[in-house]
Amino acid sequence: MTVNAPYFRYSTGKVATSEEAKAFSWEAPVPINRFWDSINYCTARNFLGNFSDHELEQLPIQQDSTDDQQTKLQLLLQLLLDQLVKEEAATSPPQSLYEKDYKRWYSLWQGIYVMEDQMNLPKAEQTVRMLVETRPDKSNVVPPHMLAEHLVKIGKYKEAEDTERPVCEWMDARPHLGKASPQAINARRIIAKALWLQGPSRRVEAEALVAEIHKIVDEMGGTKFGVYQEEERSLNKDMMAELEKRV
Repeated sequence: MTVNAPYFRYSTGKVATSEEAKAFSWEAPVPINRFWDSINYCTARNFLGNFSDHELEQLPIQQDSTDDQQTKLQLLLQLLLDQLVKEEAATSPPQSLYEKDYKRWYSLWQGIYVMEDQMNLPKAEQTVRMLVETRPDKSNVVPPHMLAEHLVKIGKYKEAEDTERPVCEWMDARPHLGKASPQAINARRIIAKALWLQGPSRRVEAEALVAEIHKIVDEMGGTKFGVYQEEERSLNKDMMAELEKRV
């Protein structure tokens, strides 16, 4: 695989070497080519971030691949699993990557989980729960945030709500995030879906939160996160289309 693509995309879907995107630590360029174009931004970023440019060049990924989505995801999952095995074997003693370099261990396992989730594999729930339980720093909200989103997907709505509420509170309170950040807005969407899908008894709460989400997005244009407003409006539209099917 060669990574010197002429253009890249960021989380907003823009084709650019975006100066605006570079202002946010969570943004990373995803090559624009036939292989990556069918893979959503988050999935691609979680894979690409686990390899150096040199390593990516050595991987058996064909830029002009016509493989179907499941075949592509299976390839990415296997490459991550192979990389984990390789790095675990290289530690001393072997299989001690968690103890030696938790950040690297976590990055690989997060990528593995994302692929399992995208492929709707049952093992995804076990993987993301493992990431939550093995956090050395319990204030790290990323694993429970991923868990809550997955719990909504598999129908465990009350647990999803209970898991995501403290995550949302944490994001709101962080100076570099706050209510208008894409992360905090997404946290509210997860809670809103979890409430709505618990049934009529929670519908009023869900509708109030949906209204709050729309208000936050409508007012984010003048904030440092204004570049994400169009994308957030689109995500809100998708959320409403999904929820209205479940009235």
